[in-house]
Amino acid sequence: MTGKTIVYLPNWLGDMVMAVPLLHALRKELNTELWAIGKESAIHLYNGLDLFDRFVPIHNTGLPLFIETTNKLKKVGFVRGITLPHSFRSALFFFNLKVPERIGFDRNRRGFMLNVKVTESPRLESTVEHYLRIADTLGIERTIASPVLSVTPDEENKFDQEFTNMAKPYTVMIVGAQYGPSKCWPAAYFSELADIIIENSRLNVFMLPGQNEHGIADTIYAGIKQKDRARIMSMNIRDMKVCLSRAAAVVSNDTGPRHISAALSIPTVVLAGPMDERYTSYSSPSTRVLSKDAPCRPCNRKKCDRGHECMTGIKPQEVAGIVGDIIEKRA
Repeated sequence: MTGKTIVYLPNWLGDMVMAVPLLHALRKELNTELWAIGKESAIHLYNGLDLFDRFVPIHNTGLPLFIETTNKLKKVGFVRGITLPHSFRSALFFFNLKVPERIGFDRNRRGFMLNVKVTESPRLESTVEHYLRIADTLGIERTIASPVLSVTPDEENKFDQEFTNMAKPYTVMIVGAQYGPSKCWPAAYFSELADIIIENSRLNVFMLPGQNEHGIADTIYAGIKQKDRARIMSMNIRDMKVCLSRAAAVVSNDTGPRHISAALSIPTVVLAGPMDERYTSYSSPSTRVLSKDAPCRPCNRKKCDRGHECMTGIKPQEVAGIVGDIIEKRA
């Protein structure tokens, strides 16, 4: 396949990771430059995979920057543009860019701006498979079935310079969820789990809250009895990737970082609540998904107006048992 290609990357962190099999296939197939445009954090996530020749960061969503970026990229001469988000905006970007081939899913009334429309599955499918349908539509051979990520020596060196007091071994807890509170395991459960892990192993416990999630982490930390071996750490995407790559185990709500740790082959226990698991189901030997049946599950809602049974039904002792098994096997 010839001609310069540009990919509009997903907005959600987990979707960025689940796009890797498609991006890997594109990289192998293309005989010329592959560009990407997306959130600035994406370049750190994909660093080490050699997926792109150039990356165009989106710093904000304002109209002036949209027009300015479009005008700059018109000079590049892209042959095709592939939009992974379903947003109207992403299709409009390539339409204004006057890219000859504009590829994506015909959703959100944007079909008139796409001239290569990807066939939808009649059944609900994983996001990995959803993106790989683009490769199928373009006649590109699939190369890998599951996401992979990498950590570079430079990333490790920067991490070691910044975080000099992260004693190993440790487990990481991802305690928030950008999607909404319905995905969050109860804070008291995380506190109890941390104490069990600390008491029964040599592991320290580090919490990695995301943006606007420090309040959750503070509540959890306040409930931990053995505070000398538990800490809240603030990290950007690059440093979080390194931190997760060195963890003995990761316990996470069903949110973006769970896909990062799994793609780095780190044992990851996922606390799955209101979402339909088929969206994030793909082959991953490193992932163990825990879920409990509830009459209203899956609801895919951001907030729970019931008893949050899907999350409260997952008990700390059960999670601790799985973490213990992981540590024993890795010893």
